[in-house]
This record gives sequence, structure tokens and C-alpha cells, in this order.
Amino acid sequence: MIIPHTEALGIRLTAAQTRTGSAVFEELTGLGLEKLPSRDAFTSMSLWPNGPHQQVCAQFEIVHPESGRIVGYTSLHELSPHSGYVKCSVALDPSRGGPGAATAATALTANYAFSMWNIRKIYFWTLDDSIAALDGTPIDAVKEVVFPEYVKDGDQLRTANVFAVYREQWETAGVEFVRTLAAGPPAS
Repeated sequence: MIIPHTEALGIRLTAAQTRTGSAVFEELTGLGLEKLPSRDAFTSMSLWPNGPHQQVCAQFEIVHPESGRIVGYTSLHELSPHSGYVKCSVALDPSRGGPGAATAATALTANYAFSMWNIRKIYFWTLDDSIAALDGTPIDAVKEVVFPEYVKDGDQLRTANVFAVYREQWETAGVEFVRTLAAGPPAS
């Protein structure tokens, strides 16, 4: 059984109102967060939910529990029970979240998705060459598709990369990884 942990490494996922990617960008920049993807990335229908046909399943504010400040946002959207996947987007200002916050937010959100739905994989669409938040963890993000010059970002066309995290691999490595993160450091 996968337990839907919502707190680890100094961040907490707090249920949020459904928002489009552009609204998330406005909220986060309005809070003074700076180290985020561009406005164009947030408004791309491939990377964040922005269209009426893109059903949002769950969205979370990433909150620093000690200060109560919002440091980022995650979204689970476009659930396809028949095809067995959901899309996930994560944005966090690492200078506000602290060490390991992006890893914790990404892992907690993926874990939540696998605990809630009988899906076989989670898709992460990104303009980056990897899911940096999962680098150095036991969780493998498999690059499945590359769309060259797919997203207009400012005055350039950027490549969109689609990564997948599979349930089978999550159950063997991800569940324990999140359980350990959620438990916190061992007592001295």
C-alpha cells in the first residue's frame, strides 16, 4: 500500500484551488518567487494545464511549514485511467524552499498520484534535459519523447522533453524513498 505523505524535508504539500498554469505563474511571481520557469513555460498547454479540456485532478501549494510561506506549486492533471497515466508539473523557487525541497515536492507529488489512482506511469513534460529534482535519487525518470522546437519561450523555440516514472519502479524504490523522506532524520 502506498501512503500519500504530504510533508518531508522542510516542505508541505497543501491542497490548493484549481488554477491554470498562467494563474500559478502570476501567484508565485506576485509572492516574490524568482527562480521559476518562464511565463511562456507556465502558459504552454503541454507543460501546465491551461485549456478547458485539461482536467485538473489535484493541485498543491508547496509550503515551507516553519514560515508558512508558499515556495512553489505542483499539479496533477490530464488523468487517463484507460491509458493509465497522469501528467505532473512542479515549480519551486529553490532559494526559498531550501535544500532538497524540489526533490521532496516532486517525490511527494508522484507518490500521491500513485497512491490515489491505478495508473502505470506519471508523465513530466519539461524544457529541461532531465528531471533535476530526481537526480541522485533511486527514482528513474525515463525520457520517452523529445519534441524539438516545440514550445515558444520568449523569442526562441525550445525542445520539450517528456519523462515517465513507472509504477513498477516506484513500488520498488520510490515508496521507500518517500517513506524515509517523510520520517525525517533519525533521532539522535
